[in-house]
Amino acid sequence: MSAKLPLSPISHQLCRNSYRFWNPFTTPRSCPRVFLVSSPCPIGSSSQLRAHHPLISFADTKVSLLHDLGATGAVLGGAYALVLTFESLTKRNVVSQRLSRKLVHILSGLLFVLSWPIFSASKEARYFAALVPLVNFVRLVVNGLSISPNSTLIKSVTREGRPEELLKGPLFYVLALLVSAVFFWRDSPIGMISLAMMCGGDGIADIMGRKFGSQKIPYNPRKSMAGSISMFIFGFFISIG
Repeated sequence: MSAKLPLSPISHQLCRNSYRFWNPFTTPRSCPRVFLVSSPCPIGSSSQLRAHHPLISFADTKVSLLHDLGATGAVLGGAYALVLTFESLTKRNVVSQRLSRKLVHILSGLLFVLSWPIFSASKEARYFAALVPLVNFVRLVVNGLSISPNSTLIKSVTREGRPEELLKGPLFYVLALLVSAVFFWRDSPIGMISLAMMCGGDGIADIMGRKFGSQKIPYNPRKSMAGSISMFIFGFFISIG
């Protein structure tokens, strides 16, 4: 029987081993020694192999697990490096603390969403991705309650440098990232659009509002027309991008 779907190199090798187990005195003509994408397997299709051969299913699961663990570590490392980079720029007076905080606000969420494709196609991949905001959630709670305060983190994501600020906007920020990863993931555009508006739109709104926000909204003097319009425009283009 010819394979209906191309096999991965691991599945293809397991197919050959399975054939040799049942036919020890013959060499499978349809499973060549060199892996080819279009090589058929005499046992059946790749989906049939996974269903009837637990060893193949286990091997694929193990590969996906290691892949997602590596992706989680890489994204966590990138998030930490992002905060350290802007903290360093702030110390050297390259950017102001306020601008640094807003750039971290904008880039953290957007880069998190852009990292989703590096995770595997397994159903559990979303939970590995959700570990990134979960770790940051724990860090914010620990620092916000002054259990183990981190001055670098506090200066990077708060307005006035007070630890209790971490339990407000920044905490809801990482909760939004966590919810989007677990409940929407790559299956629905709702999570991506929401994060685009929250990260890109809201972040740009603050920057533009402070610079060009002389005209205030009548029913909310704390918000400006320039900031509100910028939020919808930039949020829209980021979400469709």
